[in-house]
Amino acid sequence: MDEIKNELIDKDKWFEFLRRFVDVLRINVFMVDQEGRMLIPPYRNGERGYGGEFLVSTFGFDFSGKKSEFWSKFEKTGPYLEARDALDFRVFAIPIMVGKSAPLAHVIVGPVILNKRLDSEEYVAIANQLNLKNELLLDSINEIRVVSFVAIKAILDLLSEVMKDVIELNLEKKRLHETRFQRELLPKEISDAAQEMYADIHLDELLVTILDVALSLTKAECGSIMILDEKTGELTIKVSRGLRETEVRRARLKLGEGISGLSAQENTSFVIAGEKTDSRIQHLLKRPEIKEAVVMPLSAKNRVFGVLNLHTKNEDTHLETGFENLQHISRLISTAIRSI
Repeated sequence: MDEIKNELIDKDKWFEFLRRFVDVLRINVFMVDQEGRMLIPPYRNGERGYGGEFLVSTFGFDFSGKKSEFWSKFEKTGPYLEARDALDFRVFAIPIMVGKSAPLAHVIVGPVILNKRLDSEEYVAIANQLNLKNELLLDSINEIRVVSFVAIKAILDLLSEVMKDVIELNLEKKRLHETRFQRELLPKEISDAAQEMYADIHLDELLVTILDVALSLTKAECGSIMILDEKTGELTIKVSRGLRETEVRRARLKLGEGISGLSAQENTSFVIAGEKTDSRIQHLLKRPEIKEAVVMPLSAKNRVFGVLNLHTKNEDTHLETGFENLQHISRLISTAIRSI
């Protein structure tokens, strides 16, 4: 297992990879091994941002102790592990798996505050009980991001899928490289094409996860991700939920055409919600049964590569209230695409 871990987890590359998520999420994201020892910190040079100091002071993690002492602080919640400290901050652990074996490592996310921040006086009272004598206590607490249950699940689901894809893609490249057929008979062009094919497969799986996360986050019942073909300048639906097959096949838009085409061309998001609808797209609204919708460009490596479309026919769903979370997801998508 250690040999596989060393081959699949290049510490320098994974540090840069995880750091991009930290910068986007404003939450600590780092990696520990099976024993709970720190493999890859969220920042170099011992910096502790976004409430990182509480990982030691209130959660009691030392990242160098025995396995039982580290993992005993966590409880299993669905596919993830969760730890809670006396200040009610939460930390989550995502297992990194290779096949059906024990986890290769865990990605740790947090601390975060779920749903609502306490009053400053309440935090000070708890800190005094814990004998935390830090003059910058409230400043450190205010660095910690407040997220909803739905938002943190969406973040964990997306991170989990990206980690799985990166590991599996690296594993497949390793297998291709090691086979006799690959080493002796395959020309480099075919080898590169095979690796590109596997990357495309993982990208498709990632897009499905991204759409499911976005639908869950907004409670919309229908959605799609359109991908831009740079050669033709056309957007076509790559993955969808709740759409008829005929709608998917017919959907083909030029840049600037329709709301999705305009979103891609201008790299601008649009919210369709009654009077809040942007006046520039009023003339493009042709489906009165759709009560609310969000159209958001997706970008990676400084270029728009697609568009996320979500809509609902339910008047009780307010997509615009989840717009900020969708923007975070959009930035996560950019990081995820760059990673595979």
